[in-house]
Amino acid sequence: MQLAHISDLHVADFESVTLRDFLNKRVTGGINLLTGRRGAHPLDLCERLVEDLTGQDLDHVVVTGDVTNLSLPGEFQRAARLLRPLGGYERLTVVPGNHDVYTAGAETQHRFESYFGYLLFGAESQPADWVYPAVKDLGDTVIVGLSSAHKTPMFTAWGWVGEDQLGRLEQRLAEVPHLERKTKVALVHHNLHPRDAWHEHAAQLKDRTEVIAALHRLRFDLLLHGHTHRAHQFVVERDGHTLAIVGSGSSTRQSEDPGRIARYNVYSTEGSRVRLRTRVYVPSQRKFDWMP
Repeated sequence: MQLAHISDLHVADFESVTLRDFLNKRVTGGINLLTGRRGAHPLDLCERLVEDLTGQDLDHVVVTGDVTNLSLPGEFQRAARLLRPLGGYERLTVVPGNHDVYTAGAETQHRFESYFGYLLFGAESQPADWVYPAVKDLGDTVIVGLSSAHKTPMFTAWGWVGEDQLGRLEQRLAEVPHLERKTKVALVHHNLHPRDAWHEHAAQLKDRTEVIAALHRLRFDLLLHGHTHRAHQFVVERDGHTLAIVGSGSSTRQSEDPGRIARYNVYSTEGSRVRLRTRVYVPSQRKFDWMP
């Protein structure tokens, strides 16, 4: 399978937005957009990303969260339109990030799932079916979508998966025929590696140790994440099994920092063997190209 991994698109859309929409946690996100992140995720770069993906020989695309910036309805609508050319359930999987559950309203209304739930749970799924994890059997590969996204207080962006979700994962995997012969790929938004003291306090995956242990025990091959806007990877080797954990960085970030410039990964999977290549945005050419 040729699998592309994109993340942290941060699609913005302020059409029909009123001041009342910012009388919550969005006030901090709005200030951030007007200052430090102004122009950091231009829509035309997202359009170029999708165009580049459609030009590759891919079997599936996964998105590890933060498709929106502030969980506004218009942002979900625009993000859904932008991603539509990548395909449906068999070709595209999207899991939520903290920016997709930015407010209490977005969380209680299941705003993310109302736009992207059909890509996780099937075209005929109803709200009662939107229970994580989502498990897709795509023949030679199984893709599992976990949710670590929850509404959190101002100035925080942490997440957690939880024991219930990990318990359901084991039950659902038991229903997949010939599981031992398939490449197993898990998706989650929050990063799995330690960062600086502030991010460890305010933006970590609170149960990352438990998540890694569960996926390793279940013999997953890849665990893909986003959240940090900087590419990162490491492996966990125990009991003769290797779990590769890879963060793609942001796929729409416009930055002068080479470590943060927009990029995405392409994995070629065959059994437990995985080859990784990266396509990086080249601003001078206004296109993506393979990283040497």
